[in-house]
Amino acid sequence: MSSALERKEVIAGGIRLQYIERPADGPSAKKPLLLIHGLLATAETQAELIALLPADRRIVALDLLSATPVDRSHTLPVHFDSLAALVTEFAEALGIHDPVLIGHSHGGVLSLNIATFHRMPVSGLVLLCPAHPFEGYRAHVVAFYLKPLGRQLALCIPFAPAWAILGAYNDAAGPGKPITYKHLGHYMRVLRKRKTLKRVLEMLKTWEEDMDSMRASMQQTAIPQSTLLIWGDADPVVPISSAAALEQHLAASERITLPGRGHLLAEEAPQELAQHITAWLSLRA
Repeated sequence: MSSALERKEVIAGGIRLQYIERPADGPSAKKPLLLIHGLLATAETQAELIALLPADRRIVALDLLSATPVDRSHTLPVHFDSLAALVTEFAEALGIHDPVLIGHSHGGVLSLNIATFHRMPVSGLVLLCPAHPFEGYRAHVVAFYLKPLGRQLALCIPFAPAWAILGAYNDAAGPGKPITYKHLGHYMRVLRKRKTLKRVLEMLKTWEEDMDSMRASMQQTAIPQSTLLIWGDADPVVPISSAAALEQHLAASERITLPGRGHLLAEEAPQELAQHITAWLSLRA
């Protein structure tokens, strides 16, 4: 993690959350950037990208899987709706107003949820290979991990050798197999904890129901915020072939395709990714 990033903690809605933050370099009236990571990731998996984003913006990356209730009267959210509401409460607790949301994968569908249901004012969306309800997720994969065998395999991940986990992440990346042990270290903080993996499995239980609800709402009204879609054309997790179906429900969107890149863009191509995001942001507040 860059020395410019600070790891902090806050309580929002009765939930204790960790996050990393890079303050703006000097006074700035530009909109802050709020990053939401993928399902089996941490805030630090975006550290390389954050270090390359414009220095004149406040940048905050929420660590959703760090969530712990402050007492027994509060429970951890699992539905898209409740997770998106928690992100909103987190932003309010930190005084983050009208941010640009940068969501990767599961963080992308949470960003779409926030915009769809107007949970907070959002000045724009940057969606990196986002999960979405229009063919943008693998229903059969989700179903597998909810079966007894799949659940047992998932809970065995903490005991798997690092080389096997590295191979699995490179399977999600582009053909160049760019994920290294340096990248893997941030993911291991999640993958070595059975308690955290159990929580992820609880999230998957509501996946189909949540996607159905999102689909129905997005079919009624297109998301009005300016949206930048960035996709790897070799993404095996959320195929780029699903992007066109999502774009039909975005009123003002543009898409950038990264050749030879897969699902883990922040690690595969942080410089290229930052350049595209910076250029898009330069045309906005």
